[in-house]
Amino acid sequence: MKRTIGLTGNSGAGKSTAAEYMRQLGAEIIDADQISRDLCRPGQKGYLAVRETFGPDFFLKDGTLDRRKLGARVFAEPDALMRLNAILHPMILDEVRCRKAASKKEIVVIDCALLTDTGLDRDVDEIWLIRAGDAQKLERIRARDGIDGEHAKNRLKSQTAEKEMLDRADVVLVNDGTPEQLKKQIEVHFYGKSRV
Repeated sequence: MKRTIGLTGNSGAGKSTAAEYMRQLGAEIIDADQISRDLCRPGQKGYLAVRETFGPDFFLKDGTLDRRKLGARVFAEPDALMRLNAILHPMILDEVRCRKAASKKEIVVIDCALLTDTGLDRDVDEIWLIRAGDAQKLERIRARDGIDGEHAKNRLKSQTAEKEMLDRADVVLVNDGTPEQLKKQIEVHFYGKSRV
């Protein structure tokens, strides 16, 4: 029987690092953020809907979505974020469910920062929350996305409060230490014990 893990946590907590290690352990990873990016490629239905809703100002000269500019807008304006989510969340949900159904792996991991917001929490057997300190998350967001501190803070503020996620989590991974420490925590819950 397929085991489905929902991997969640605020931006910058380390979901991608955890997901990559779980992939190495043999899990199928379904990355909701990557699906969102794919849906927003030129000509795709997400792209067309975002362009119709937000207009051409959020697109580069080559026609691609200016993710940094759109992100700055929606993470600063809750109404704009709600409009964007209303467009993309149903599309992401459908694609995640298709990929999960098609997977031949015994363990499927749905990597999604907005697991409960999108309703994907109903599609998993376990919710794994990855946590890190606010300073670490902000620094990781700035380094990863090439944005300033204000935009990074807006991004964090727009996400589900960690307290709410903690209340729903079956497993909590703390990513304040080394990659090896994170891997050991993952192994304990992936296998039931650490392999080290």
